[in-house]
Amino acid sequence: MRILVLIWAILLTLLALQPSLPVLGAEPTDVMFSVDVDLDEDVGQAFGSLFEVRDSRGRVVAGAGFQDVYNTRFRTDRHTLQFFVRPETGDDEFTLERLPHPDLDCGIYLFDLDGQAYAWTSVGGNSVRRWDAESGAWVAELPPGVTNLRSGDGVMRVGQGLLAFSDDSATYDGRVILSPSQEGEYHDFYYAQGHLCFYHRKSEDDGFTKLYACPWKPSDPEPIDVSRAVVFDTPFDKEVPFAWGQWADQVLTVSNMGGIYVFEEGRWRMILAPDDKTSYQVYSMLHWHDRLLLAQYPTGNVFEYQGQEAKRLEGWPPVMPGVTSSARECQTLSIYRGDLLAGVWPWAELWRRDRDAGKWQFLDRMFTHPEITKEFQHPYESEANQLNLVTNHWGQRITGMIPHGDSLLLSTSSKGTVEWKDEYGFLSDEQRREYGAVLRLRIPGNLAAQIEWQDRPIKLDFTMRGDELVIRQDGEKLASTKLPAGFNANFADATVKWGSGVFGPLRGTLTSQVFQDPE
Repeated sequence: MRILVLIWAILLTLLALQPSLPVLGAEPTDVMFSVDVDLDEDVGQAFGSLFEVRDSRGRVVAGAGFQDVYNTRFRTDRHTLQFFVRPETGDDEFTLERLPHPDLDCGIYLFDLDGQAYAWTSVGGNSVRRWDAESGAWVAELPPGVTNLRSGDGVMRVGQGLLAFSDDSATYDGRVILSPSQEGEYHDFYYAQGHLCFYHRKSEDDGFTKLYACPWKPSDPEPIDVSRAVVFDTPFDKEVPFAWGQWADQVLTVSNMGGIYVFEEGRWRMILAPDDKTSYQVYSMLHWHDRLLLAQYPTGNVFEYQGQEAKRLEGWPPVMPGVTSSARECQTLSIYRGDLLAGVWPWAELWRRDRDAGKWQFLDRMFTHPEITKEFQHPYESEANQLNLVTNHWGQRITGMIPHGDSLLLSTSSKGTVEWKDEYGFLSDEQRREYGAVLRLRIPGNLAAQIEWQDRPIKLDFTMRGDELVIRQDGEKLASTKLPAGFNANFADATVKWGSGVFGPLRGTLTSQVFQDPE
């Protein structure tokens, strides 16, 4: 009898040590991905994808990585990590809600830092508000590291420190690394590939515009030596950028006159000459799979770049039925829930690209007014003309896209970030507050979190358990979110591709990787 009891105890112990199996009515087991990753020294690179998962049909069902995108005025935080899971059915479902208005008049642009979302406008001497998710309100607060923030300025996390560009200079953790220029002004900074790049412009009669690439790393003890910069004189003295980007080891910028300039292997080269008579502007650049996407005006399309030239992708995105196909501007791009999203002027159209299905889905307009028409290119042209404004003054922009928790925050603007005036009475208060607004898009299955940078390899765990997504770093929870009832991701016979995916190839090293599914 004692022997039978002992055998039974051993069997119970062995069963307790076995991984749990899915049982009807029981709590589902974890789907878990775990990686040890060395992201190397942070020199402004696009970190890329950690993994991507495809089911037996080849459809993407999950992935994780770091987005690198520059939308018109600001670059999103490269240390924001996204984990996404796509359901087997209902993956085109979404909700859209308006957050409280930031009260920054007719236009704002979004940026983020350390998991915080900020709204910026030129009105009121470059006003900034931070979204306080806990109180559900916007508070007047600059990001750390700056006392002023103009268009072309910015703050970004590099390694464990804070790199700030403001007032014609740059600092790292409060230490001046670039002093103001002796003539003209430094502006529109971009740090990538171990170089601080920026425009240097003098606007007087003997004016000029120059591009600089200054070698610098956070570990450098001395300030930047501008005499070591690689400098390029642009053909026109009034060239300014709306966006920067990087592909492989190249840094790209496009001027307002269509000049495309590339910095690679210690030199600048021009791959498309500027033209001051023809409109060609790029408002956003996004690292996507193995290419860099450029959002362009006046086609309203995305162009792709893979090291040589920018090629137009016609119909990316399509034209919303009921409006004209001319003078369209693709202004904003983002990766959210594993899909490409694009915002298009002048009707603030939001589009989603389903790469597996090979089609675009129109999500919505970010404005409820006016009724769309082909009679005019832009909203409220007649009203703008009556007020002696430029005809496209009341064109409608989607100016920002920021992954934030389980959501994507979007911002809107008129053509410019202008002050509201009482004479604009043709708009009701409710209508005019759709300008300069922030909306929250939710597509179930996405989670964004800020990593804690370490100058060593880190362990990242991504878990889907029942109705919850969780991201952990070195055992500590970074973020979690609930999934809606009926969310039914299918990992049966799934395959994992490590170090590649929608966020581009990994710029780092995976030293271990584990995929645990409920099978």
